[in-house]
Amino acid sequence: MAPTNAQLQHSAVFNNKGFCNAAVYSRYLRRFRDRPIYPSLSIHPSSFSKYDMNIPSLLHCLGWESLVENMRFSYCPEAVRLFYVNIQKGPGPVPTFFTTMVFNFEVKVTTELLATALNLPHAGLHAGTDSEFGALGFDLQGALQSVTRDIGQYFPSRLAAGRLPDDLKVLHFFLTRSFLPRDLSSTDILSTSDLWVLSHAQAGTVISYASLMFHHMIRFGMEYFDGPLPFGPQITRLLSFLRIDLHDKLHQCNVLDDLRPQHVLAKLDALVGPRKPLTGSGGAIVGPASYASGRLVGALVDAAVTVIKRESSAEIEQSAKLKKLRKEDLMWPKFMYESGTINDPISSDSESSESSDDDVVSEYESPPKYPF
Repeated sequence: MAPTNAQLQHSAVFNNKGFCNAAVYSRYLRRFRDRPIYPSLSIHPSSFSKYDMNIPSLLHCLGWESLVENMRFSYCPEAVRLFYVNIQKGPGPVPTFFTTMVFNFEVKVTTELLATALNLPHAGLHAGTDSEFGALGFDLQGALQSVTRDIGQYFPSRLAAGRLPDDLKVLHFFLTRSFLPRDLSSTDILSTSDLWVLSHAQAGTVISYASLMFHHMIRFGMEYFDGPLPFGPQITRLLSFLRIDLHDKLHQCNVLDDLRPQHVLAKLDALVGPRKPLTGSGGAIVGPASYASGRLVGALVDAAVTVIKRESSAEIEQSAKLKKLRKEDLMWPKFMYESGTINDPISSDSESSESSDDDVVSEYESPPKYPF
């Protein structure tokens, strides 16, 4: 049954045509029929505050605070696949709308429809493509220089996301896994749209998320984009807003809820949070102050002394407590970022046992079983 609201008649119309043509149906069978839907992450940006990162502040600068609200709702996987395989861009180099077909309903999608139906941030600068960024005076090279901090490290590409400072690394993580999710093979690359977002977050300029989401949907409807399909719950909500009945086709949203800040910081190779043991250090950890103040040499000497003391003490070797610690040293021990010094094994253990914080216990021995 077609929608009755006059404002929606041009957005969703019943036409009983199914797939647009045989070519689209063939592409569906080859590229979309078995595509999974991108999962949702339950980790909240504010959970990184313990590492002195104010990620919510960066989102506030963009006007995107509402994006971190609870998104645990159902989705219809088949409707999402049909939505993408049938996308037809509107006219012009920068389309203002695209059409698609879902269960015999032809849907006309605009940025304004997405913003209204999904209550998306749409204030500030409106842009979603390279040409639109350039028309608003965006300088790619200037943005790249303003957001990257190499800190003397070598990177294989100037567009490597590892060049970002820690807070922007985390924002980029949310951008590529949640806000504008993409295939994991491309999450370590700084795209033009990534730099558009990161540079404006750093400058405190509000930009339209709905515009970015609109063009991100179009890109995933193209042949060359692989990986899970993004925005499954949001597309389902959009179709329900247009009164397309999906109530008997819904699946529970797949939420990845065991991811912690320590996992993310280690994945991003951040200078704060848990760190990998230095080679030959027996698991001793160097804090961020050592990196920042040039006391790395002294820290390495202290680490070597710690190793010698451990290896020469038969009493310590026989202690069950320190045997456990030595085993943990081979993993990624808890990083005492507050002190900026090398951890003392005994004091670290006693301090962690007295704390009730869920993130105090390192989970590197049992990281999430899914890629992120």
